[in-house]
Amino acid sequence: MATTKLRKTFKYPMDNSDSDDTPEALDEEEQEKLIAKMRAENQERNDEYLRLFLALPLVTPMTFLPAIATSSLYQVKFLSFICISSLLATGYILVFISFNEPKNRSGEPQDPDRFEPATGPVAQYLPYLNGVLSFLLALNAVGWRGRGGVHLGFWILCLQPAFVFSIIVAAKKIMLEVDINELEDLKYGYKGA
Repeated sequence: MATTKLRKTFKYPMDNSDSDDTPEALDEEEQEKLIAKMRAENQERNDEYLRLFLALPLVTPMTFLPAIATSSLYQVKFLSFICISSLLATGYILVFISFNEPKNRSGEPQDPDRFEPATGPVAQYLPYLNGVLSFLLALNAVGWRGRGGVHLGFWILCLQPAFVFSIIVAAKKIMLEVDINELEDLKYGYKGA
C-alpha cells in the first residue's frame, strides 16, 4: 500500500519568534491610552496644517498693496480692497468656522483649549458669501485681462481669492475627515489582569 504524506501549509516566519499567531489584545486602559495618543497626534497635526494654511490668506493680501498705491483708477483700488476682504474672510473661515467639528460623546467640542467655533449667521453664511464673492472676482478678472491703464498682472491678482478659498476649503475638509471618536465605538470590553 502506498503511504501518503500530508503537507503542512507554509507560514511565513514572523519577525519576533516568541509571539503567537494572534495579535495581543489590549485591555480597556491600553485602548484609552492609544486613543488619547492618536487624538493628541491628530490635533497636533491639524494645528500644524492650520498654521501652514493660515499663511496663505494672511500673506497674499500684501500683493494688492502696490495696486492700491500706484493705480489712479478707483475701480482698481475698490477691487483690491474687495479682494483683500475676501482673503481675510477666508482666513476667518479657516480659524473660527467649523464645517462639522467632531464632537465627543457628550456633544461638546473635542478640545476645550481650542477656539470656540463661531456660531450664528456669520458662521452659517460667510463661507457661502465668500465663495460667491471669490467666484465673481474670478469672473471679473477675465474683464481686466487686456485692459489698459492697469498693470499687466492685475487680472491674476483678482484670481487669488478664488484660488486661496478653494485651497482652504479643501484643506479644512481633509482635516475633518479623520474622526478619532469613531474609535470609541470600536472599543471592546477586555479587562486586564
